[in-house]
Amino acid sequence: MRPNARADDSVFARRIYLDLIGRIPTVEEIRRFTSSRRAAKRGELIDDLLDSPGYVSHLFNGFADLLRAKTVLGPQISGEPYLHWIAQSIDENKPYDEFVRELLTADGPAHARGNGATGYFLRDREMPEDNMANTVRVFLGTRLECAQCHDHPFDTWTRKQFFQMVAFTGGLRYKHRDLADERRRVRRLEREIRRDHGQLVVRAFRRMLRPVGYGLAGSGSGVVRLPDDYQYGDAAPGDWVAAHAMFGSDPAVAAVVPPAGAPKKRGRRGRRSRTEAAEIDSSAAYAAWMTAPDNPRFTTVIANRMWKRFMGMGLIEPVDGMRADTCASNPALMAYLEKLMVDLDYDLVQFQRVLCYTATYQRRASRHDPAAGEVYSFPGPLLRRMSAEQMWDSMLTLVVGDVDTTQRPKGALAEKVYGEYDDFVAMTDEDLVARAERESLRYTDPEEYRRQRRERNRANREDRRRKSAAAGAEVRELRRKLRRAKQAKDAALVGDLRQQIDAGQAALQRRRGMVRASDLASPAPPGHLLREFGQSDREQIQASHTDANVPQVLTLLNGFVDQQIMRGDSCLMRALEKARSPSDKIHGAFSAILGREPSAGELRTWRREAESSGPDAYKDLVWTLLNTNEFRFVQ
Repeated sequence: MRPNARADDSVFARRIYLDLIGRIPTVEEIRRFTSSRRAAKRGELIDDLLDSPGYVSHLFNGFADLLRAKTVLGPQISGEPYLHWIAQSIDENKPYDEFVRELLTADGPAHARGNGATGYFLRDREMPEDNMANTVRVFLGTRLECAQCHDHPFDTWTRKQFFQMVAFTGGLRYKHRDLADERRRVRRLEREIRRDHGQLVVRAFRRMLRPVGYGLAGSGSGVVRLPDDYQYGDAAPGDWVAAHAMFGSDPAVAAVVPPAGAPKKRGRRGRRSRTEAAEIDSSAAYAAWMTAPDNPRFTTVIANRMWKRFMGMGLIEPVDGMRADTCASNPALMAYLEKLMVDLDYDLVQFQRVLCYTATYQRRASRHDPAAGEVYSFPGPLLRRMSAEQMWDSMLTLVVGDVDTTQRPKGALAEKVYGEYDDFVAMTDEDLVARAERESLRYTDPEEYRRQRRERNRANREDRRRKSAAAGAEVRELRRKLRRAKQAKDAALVGDLRQQIDAGQAALQRRRGMVRASDLASPAPPGHLLREFGQSDREQIQASHTDANVPQVLTLLNGFVDQQIMRGDSCLMRALEKARSPSDKIHGAFSAILGREPSAGELRTWRREAESSGPDAYKDLVWTLLNTNEFRFVQ
């Protein structure tokens, strides 16, 4: 086979920007790269992008999809600490094996600072079987869901093996009372509130305590009971089973299996105790086995996922459907990538750097139809559609320019959750009772509670509008000062004012929701452009898609393009207005949207259109280019 020719500089630049930082390059970025004559410029660009804020933003989107990370994990459980932990781990370039171990051994209050990793288990709160099946699918590329109810019909796994894996997290509790040492205080307060204020205020008090209590506790007992409907002859329903790894070296877990027929422990008032077996730190053994370099699938799966991220298709497909008879399309290459990942100590930045440096990645893209049944031998990366996040961030680049200036500081939203938790834990008895009284209004007078909530929401909206108007007025005043500074030729003041204008403009864009996908609610609400173009609802593992549909067409024809990009104050339209000649405007539109200069024929066509239609021709040009496949695809 003959490999594809090397991609030209403009195609490579657009591809590497989309693959590493999730957006198209700006006009300045694409022209600076294509005009450079440095022999090492491709490697230098790769290095610069891997060290940029956009890299963290783009990889975060991928991991949030994979791990089903959400802004809200459940009633009164915020997902912001979980999202913050993922982004922070990527920013620190935490080794992937360490990243996974921290997820699987997380412990403590969910809303406390530094405990964001607890969100992984809280995502499947009170469902340890589902969590184990999801864990094996995400990190070992193996689907065990079928074995939860019966022996797997298409693979070797039995139902007993499924519950032996669940046993590693046996005894895990989904509430972590940070006030555990103060339970007597809590019970005393309940008695006092019931006496002085009634049961409805007690109800409000208990509801108020829930966010403090959610989290993880327990190191794992290494045992779990089989379900009552267990139907196979190798064990009886309700029997205890000890933790046992599904393959590879079984970790040393000294589980203490209660004797058959032993009475179940009972708690106060005859309630069944949640901890029925001694804790032996089996969760740590589970995490160590999962992430060991000699685990036959852990390294394979992450290396294959990274390969697919850049080449468009995995060496093993599907990436999470590995079975005993699964073989990579190129076994030698798969083995090499596994060894590379281990040699790099699971450093994902360095692994991605290697992939981007390869001749394979830097070749022209190819088309491939998996339905044809032919093995793809990677003469170049696959031609593929942009993801929803790439589409949003790329179109945002045409509105605000440098989209990274609109990013919030990492953890800004999580800080509010941490602060509320810290304040709550520090409350005095009087503070707790007073707050419970306020909260009890939802039960004692629901109509008044709803009225007050509507009033607060209205006041908040009005406050946001007032601040946005003030910020807009401030930017306009800064621009007037800038014009006067230019007339006075005060270079120092001009530079300072431009920085202030950029900062003010970024703040305005944040208020308008014109921020990168990673800074929006996770996932975006239904109807948002991100959801229209296939962003996952985060209910299933990696549920995003790049399939075309009618709402996408309508959005590009008369939605976001008209409402945001064609606005006179968008970055693109301001640049076209400043361009001196028709040719400059046409070149600017092509460079900004497609990352290349127009051909001679394209230039002639649009110059004729400009002569006949005047200024409207440039809006038509922008609209046309944004609706081309060339814009929507990663070449």
